[in-house]
Amino acid sequence: MTSIPPLAWVVAGGILAAAAPARALQPLETFLRGASTSGPDNREARANAESQGAQATAALGRLLPGVSLKGTYARNQYDSTVTLPTAGGAAQSVTLTPRDQLDGAATLSVPLVDLANFARLGSARAGAAAAGEQARATALATEALVAQDYYQLVADLGLVDAARRALDVSRVGLALTEERLRAGSAAGLEVDRARADVERQVQQLASAELQRELAARSLASRSGVTPMTDPGSGAAAMLADDLHGEPPLEDFQPPDAELPSLAAASEARRAQEAQARAQRLTLVPSLSASFTERGTNASGFVGHELAYQGVLALAWSFDLTTAANIRAQDALAAAASAREERARLAARDAIHRSWNTVQTGIARSRSARVELEASTRAAELARDRYAVGAATQLDLLQAQRDAFSAEVARVQADADLANARAQLRVAAGESLLSPRAKGTS
Repeated sequence: MTSIPPLAWVVAGGILAAAAPARALQPLETFLRGASTSGPDNREARANAESQGAQATAALGRLLPGVSLKGTYARNQYDSTVTLPTAGGAAQSVTLTPRDQLDGAATLSVPLVDLANFARLGSARAGAAAAGEQARATALATEALVAQDYYQLVADLGLVDAARRALDVSRVGLALTEERLRAGSAAGLEVDRARADVERQVQQLASAELQRELAARSLASRSGVTPMTDPGSGAAAMLADDLHGEPPLEDFQPPDAELPSLAAASEARRAQEAQARAQRLTLVPSLSASFTERGTNASGFVGHELAYQGVLALAWSFDLTTAANIRAQDALAAAASAREERARLAARDAIHRSWNTVQTGIARSRSARVELEASTRAAELARDRYAVGAATQLDLLQAQRDAFSAEVARVQADADLANARAQLRVAAGESLLSPRAKGTS
């Protein structure tokens, strides 16, 4: 009679299989760098920042002197001339419109007093700064999502490994039950139960593999990097955590300027206030000057082909829309101030939530590890007792299910803890690619 291999042999076989060459899952930094360069959100934010910077330069250009050149050529069907007497009594022919007429002009325009446009320049510069901070905030938000997807994938890889081990254990239990049936110490009902347990574990494995594939797809879409999800990819080692506590909450409360989302809201508020100030300054007249040098072959009565013109222009206008626009811009400034306060509360709440989530995660991981250890011992004991007929099959199946559930809970708790540590640093305005973040997470 062929004896059933002990569970230790099965575990040893699984270890040897895991030791076979496999492509390990890439580290988190690989996906973070991929998302920073190819992620659509980051590319859009950088493009918006560049656009706002160009608009600020354009606003500055409206306050600086400008030069314009203009040249025309006209072919007239007939020329136009007049004959005029001179002081000496002779006649002089003057061409008013030549048949081939050439005109050229060069104009230098200089804004002298334009307070509204000066205020708009300040608004544009603040808007450019806000767009730059928003790009930083988008980069951090993308890192947070990538880290969340990454650690969920690691958890799903661990779940697949646990489901495979549970399936191997169930198959060993089925073989043991069939052996006992042949020996006359078990009923056919127990074989059916063992076979049903095997199929249940097959379903668990299929579900775990589906979750793994979906998580891998989400991570690849967000980062542009295809994750390695081969069996034995070293996922368990990535969840190793010594359960150390985090520094006090106060250490994760940086100044407002170091929180990109809050800094972006502050710059946006300053931009809107400058825009409202510019709208009020439209009540002040604007003064500008221009100098034009004109050259033509149709000098007419002037008698000079080159002539200049200097102009001082004072402009002012007022109607009902002016007052309405001032009220509208003031209201928009008040709304921007409210958005800044909302961003401040959201940023501080996120830090508080993330810090407390880490503390809860530490407690969960510690408890889940103890539960797994106790459940594993209980399953081994139930298996040994069932082999010698000292325990029922239902006791064995329940112990195996408890052990599997405990391992799933431990993997997910450790993954949640690793993700919570990453989210805390992102919430505090620190990139996960910075040396400090990598050294403390």
